[in-house]
Amino acid sequence: MPALFGELSADGQSIALVAPGADDWDVKLIAAGLDRLTAAWTTGRRADGSENPDVLVVPATWPAVTQIGAAFTGNGSGAAWHPLPGLAGWIMAEWERRNCPPPPLPEDAYPPWLKLYGYQEQDAAAIATAGKVLLLHDPGLGKTILSIVGLEARRLAGHEIFPMIIVVPNWDIARVWDEHIREWAPGWPGPVFHKGTARARVRGWRDRRYILITTYATARMDARHAGDLLPGVRPAAVIADESHMIGNDRSRQSQAVQRIAKHAGSFIAASGTLITHSMKNIHPVLVCLDHRSYPAWYRTKARWIATRADPGGGDDIILGLRPEMQKEFFRCLAGQIVRRAKADVLEFLPPKIYSVRRPEMPPEWRRAYEGMEAAMLAELPDGGELPVMSILAQLTRLSQLASSAADVEVTYEPDPDTGLLVPHYHVTLKRPSWKAESLLGYLAEREGLPTAVFTESRQLAMITGEYCTEAGLRTGFITGPGPGLPGGPPVTQRTRERDKDAFQAGQLDVIICTAGAGGMGITLTAANAAAMLQRSWQLDLGLQPEDRIHRPGAERWDHVEITDFVTLGTIDQRRREVLKDKGAQLGQLLREPGFVRSLLGGLK
Repeated sequence: MPALFGELSADGQSIALVAPGADDWDVKLIAAGLDRLTAAWTTGRRADGSENPDVLVVPATWPAVTQIGAAFTGNGSGAAWHPLPGLAGWIMAEWERRNCPPPPLPEDAYPPWLKLYGYQEQDAAAIATAGKVLLLHDPGLGKTILSIVGLEARRLAGHEIFPMIIVVPNWDIARVWDEHIREWAPGWPGPVFHKGTARARVRGWRDRRYILITTYATARMDARHAGDLLPGVRPAAVIADESHMIGNDRSRQSQAVQRIAKHAGSFIAASGTLITHSMKNIHPVLVCLDHRSYPAWYRTKARWIATRADPGGGDDIILGLRPEMQKEFFRCLAGQIVRRAKADVLEFLPPKIYSVRRPEMPPEWRRAYEGMEAAMLAELPDGGELPVMSILAQLTRLSQLASSAADVEVTYEPDPDTGLLVPHYHVTLKRPSWKAESLLGYLAEREGLPTAVFTESRQLAMITGEYCTEAGLRTGFITGPGPGLPGGPPVTQRTRERDKDAFQAGQLDVIICTAGAGGMGITLTAANAAAMLQRSWQLDLGLQPEDRIHRPGAERWDHVEITDFVTLGTIDQRRREVLKDKGAQLGQLLREPGFVRSLLGGLK
C-alpha cells in the first residue's frame, strides 16, 4: 500500500497530495477516494504551468483534511495518509481553535452597563474565535446581541469586520438591528439601510468602515452576479438573520447571499429553524461558511445524506444524515455550530402548555371541502365552483376552506406559454369563520388576559379582527400592508409598530398577526397565550410564532398557553404531521433526539 503524503502550499490555500512510488492504478484509486470528498480536487501544475498528474491538489480547509483522514486510513482505498510537518502543524492549530474553549471576551467587547447571561458571554466568545458560525439558538435567546458582541470581540482581536452587510427578512427587523447596534455597539458606524435610491451610494463610498442593512428581497436584486453592487462591496463580515430563508439552493435570494458572503472573513447564519423542509436546506449555508469545502450539493449529498427514490419520479426524497456519517459531519463543523435550547439556559421561563381546540365546519361548507379534497373541485354553497390544478394550490384552498367561507371570482388571462386565455380563480375569504367563532369562545374564557393570535392568511387575520372588534375587544394587527377593518385605517409599517407597542403596554386585548409579518423578530410577552388559528407548512413560520410570547419577559407568567385550532376532519391535522416530519431532520442537525417528541407539545 503506497503512502499518501500531504503538504500545505506556501500561501496556505491548498494541499498538495503525492504518493511516491504509486503506479497508475494506485493513483486512480486515490483519485476515486478524493471524488467522494465534499470538496473538489484538481491536478497539480508544474512551474511552467503544465499539468503534473503525479500531484493532486485539494483546498486547505478543515473539512477537506477531516474527510481525507477518514478516506485514507487503510480501508481499502489503496493509500495511508501522512500529513507532512507544515500541514501537520496547521491541522493541530486548527483542531485546537475548533475544539478547545475560546478565550474569554475582552472587557470592552460591550458597554459596561449591558449585562449578559453567562451562556451569552461564552457563545459570543465562540463566535469571535470561529469567525464563521451557524448560530442555531432557540428564538428568544438573543441571537442579535450574540452576533454584535461576538463580532466586536473579533474586531478587538485584530480581525477586520467592516464593511459589514446584514441581511434580514423585512424592514421591521432591519429597524431592530439598527436600534440594537446603536445601543450595544457605540463604537461602530451607524448602520445605513440599503434600500431605494440610497442603494447607489455604495458605489461612491471610499471609507469602507460602514454597515449596510438590507432585506433578502433587495439582495436578490443587487447581487444577481458576482460583479453586482453588493458582492462588489467585498464585505469583511456578513450576517444572515433568519438564514433559513436562503435554504433553497435554486432561489435567487439564496444565490445572492452566497455571492455576498463568498469572500467574507466572518459570517453568521442565525436561525432557530435552519431546516424548514429537509437536510438539503443546510447546503446554501455551508457554501457561505466555506465555499471551497462545499462547492456543490450533489457532492455533499453523496457523502452525507440518506435518500430514497421518489415514486413519482421527482427529485430524491431527503431522509436526513446517514447514521454512519453523522460523526464526520459534526467533526467537519466543529466549533462552527453554536446552539442552545431555551430550556437549558433560561430556567426562569415558564413552561409551555399545549392544547388543541377543534372547531366544526358547517355542513354546507363541509361538502365544498370534501369535493376539493376528493376531486380538486369544490362546489360552493352559492352554486359556484372552485377548481385547482396543482397539489400546492389544493393545499392552499383546503387550508382556506378549513377556516372560513369564501367567494370565488374567475378572470381569464393569457397563458404565457401558449397565449390562450385560461381561467384564474381568485378566492376571498368571508364570514362565517368557524375558527374565528371558536376563538371568541376561547377569549371569553381568558377575560382580562391579553392574547396573541396567529394566522397564515391575511384575509383570515382581518376577518378574525372583525369578530374581535365586534365583541368589544381592543384589537391590533401585525400583518402585511393592506386594508384594515371596514371604515378603519389601513395596516402599515407605522400602525404595526404602534399596535405592537400598545399591546406590550397593556393597551390592547388581542394582537392578530400573520406568521410572515409577526412570526419572527418581535416580542409579544404581554400575552401568556398564543392562539394558532393556522400554522404554516414551513417549519420556521410554523414554529417560531409561539416563541414571540415565550422569551425573556415572559417570566411574569406561571405558564404560557399554546392553543392550536384544528378544524375536525381537515388538512389542519395533516399540517401538524408534516411539521413533525420536517422537525425530525432539524432535530438531527441540532443533535437533540427529543426535539420531535416535544414538537407542538407532542400532541396529535
